[in-house]
Amino acid sequence: MKPAGAVGDSQYIEVDVAATQLLQSSSEHIAISGFANGHPFTSSGAFGTNAPNGGIGIALGRIDTASHPSRPVDPSDSKVEFAIERFAWNDIYGSDILHCVSFDKAALNGVWKLRIGIYVSCVGTTCSASASLEDPVTFVQFGAVSSSGITLANPNTARRPRYAVTNFAAEPFNYSATFWVRSESYNSY
Repeated sequence: MKPAGAVGDSQYIEVDVAATQLLQSSSEHIAISGFANGHPFTSSGAFGTNAPNGGIGIALGRIDTASHPSRPVDPSDSKVEFAIERFAWNDIYGSDILHCVSFDKAALNGVWKLRIGIYVSCVGTTCSASASLEDPVTFVQFGAVSSSGITLANPNTARRPRYAVTNFAAEPFNYSATFWVRSESYNSY
């Protein structure tokens, strides 16, 4: 929780993710958020109240162009997108992609784990975010994104991290991801 009287605060998240099949074969993506109110899902897996909880973080995988026209065009579906995302408050479809890069899906051949680092810093409700994506074995970087002047949508003082896999597309197989949290830190001033 952001302490009463604090002017600014920051959060760092570092996580390893195993999701090569999801990233190469599905129309879904991974979403990781800092500064979130809480977990947006009910016990049944449906989105709950205040979904997806107003934080700031990343999206990794297939990002829908219809909902997020700022993402790079990929007509041959050969790319993985990596983006800074501002998650909406009380709206499962209202999130914004702020900075997005992409790389070839083939780059993940033989890669079983990815490392994601996310840093979010806010003064009041105006924030900046940066994130990187790399192979933790070879240290090859797949992408780096950043954005500033982001308005925080979470109206509460909660500053929780959130990890999720989307399930928007009607696919015959629900792809999964495994998350290993390496570091979560929070500071206020």
